[in-house]
Amino acid sequence: MDTSRDCAQESAVLEAVALDRLQLVQDHLDACASCAEVAAVAHVLRRDLDASCREAHVPSAGAVWWRATIRARAEAARTVSQPITLAQGIAGASAIGLAVGFAGAGWRWLQTFAGVGDVIVRLDARREEIAAASALVLQHALPLALGVAACLVIAPLALYFALSDE
Repeated sequence: MDTSRDCAQESAVLEAVALDRLQLVQDHLDACASCAEVAAVAHVLRRDLDASCREAHVPSAGAVWWRATIRARAEAARTVSQPITLAQGIAGASAIGLAVGFAGAGWRWLQTFAGVGDVIVRLDARREEIAAASALVLQHALPLALGVAACLVIAPLALYFALSDE
């Protein structure tokens, strides 16, 4: 039996299998081995399709509607939260910028304060004591200013991460 050749009637045979009307092409199937093999395979596939369709579980219309409603609400919430996330990012960046600005201003103030200490040292007769006090103030003021600046930077970031939902 030679099944390697193609037959011109093959599409008609496949159509007959799809419509479940093999009796219309039965004479050709008896004469053509290639089409008979195609019809046998197509018939098995058709039976498998019919069985799968019968066994398929189709959810109720109410369940489909409920799932679609939930999905639509989730997508709407995601769409609405995008501008809020952008605004939170801008607010965080602004807070960091303000903290850096305040740290710079504080640093300049400390430098001015050091200059005032020098003037006081020149005016007062107790130069060594005032210089020691000024150095002591500068030693303790710098870590204090850095600590305040760190809090100003970390607090907005901590709030952002604590209040973000992701």
